[in-house]
Amino acid sequence: MKQFKQLRKLSKGDKVSIISPSADLAGRWPWVLELGLERLQDNLGLIPKEYAVTRKLKASLQERAKDIMDAFADPETKAVIATIGGQDQIKLLKYLDKQVFLDNPKPFFGFSDNTHLGNFLWNLGIPSYYGGCILTQ
Repeated sequence: MKQFKQLRKLSKGDKVSIISPSADLAGRWPWVLELGLERLQDNLGLIPKEYAVTRKLKASLQERAKDIMDAFADPETKAVIATIGGQDQIKLLKYLDKQVFLDNPKPFFGFSDNTHLGNFLWNLGIPSYYGGCILTQ
C-alpha cells in the first residue's frame, strides 16, 4: 500500500496559499474571488495569500507552474487552495519540480481540472483533497 506523508490539520490563523493553476476566472470575476477570500477569513479563520498570477488573465503554463511551486515552497503556507478548475492543467505538470513538493508537503484543495495536480501529488505520497475551490465553495 502507498505510504503518504502525515500532514497537520489547519487551525485558525494559518496562512493558506490561493492559486489559479487552471482557468483565469479569478481575474475575470474578481468580486467572486473577494467573496471567497472573505469567507475563508471570516468563517474559517484562515489567512489567504495570493500569488503572482492568481488574478492574471491568460497566464502561461510556466507562470502558473511557478505559482504552484512558490506556494508549496512558502514556509508560512500551511495549505494550498485552487481558485477553480479549468481545462489545461495537465500541460503544466512538465514544468513542476518534484523536489519542491517532496521538500514542502502541504495539503492541496481543488476539483475538476485540479485532479491532475492531485494525482501528481498522490504519486509523490502527498495527500490532496478533491473539492473546495475559492470561487465555488
